[in-house]
Amino acid sequence: MSSKKNDFTVDTGGVNALLTGLSSRFKEETPVQTPHDGRTAERQNGTTAPAPKPSKYTLLLDQDDALTLDQLALTLRRRTGRPVDKSEILRTLIRIADQDDRVTEALARTLDRRTT
Repeated sequence: MSSKKNDFTVDTGGVNALLTGLSSRFKEETPVQTPHDGRTAERQNGTTAPAPKPSKYTLLLDQDDALTLDQLALTLRRRTGRPVDKSEILRTLIRIADQDDRVTEALARTLDRRTT
C-alpha cells in the first residue's frame, strides 16, 4: 500500500444543492397501492397507464382454412352489421376456448384426431 495522501478532493456541495432544488418540484409520495384488484394503476396526475400492446403472431393457413376464415368474417359482418376483423375473430375464439370447458374439450378432441 502506498502511504501517499489523496491528491484531489471532490466537492459535492453543488450536487446537494441540485438535489434539494429538485425535491421541491415533486409532490408528496402517494400512499401504498392497494392489492391488485384488476384495475389499471392510477398515476399521480390521475391518469391511467396505457393498455399493453398486443403480441403479434403469424398464422399460416392452408387455402381451405383461409377461405373458411374469410367466409366466417363475412357471415359475422352480416350478423353484427359491422366489419369484423379476422384477428378479432381469433382473439374471441381463444377467449371462448379458455372460458368454456366444453369448447376446450372439443378443441382437444379435434387436435387429437389430427395428430393420430
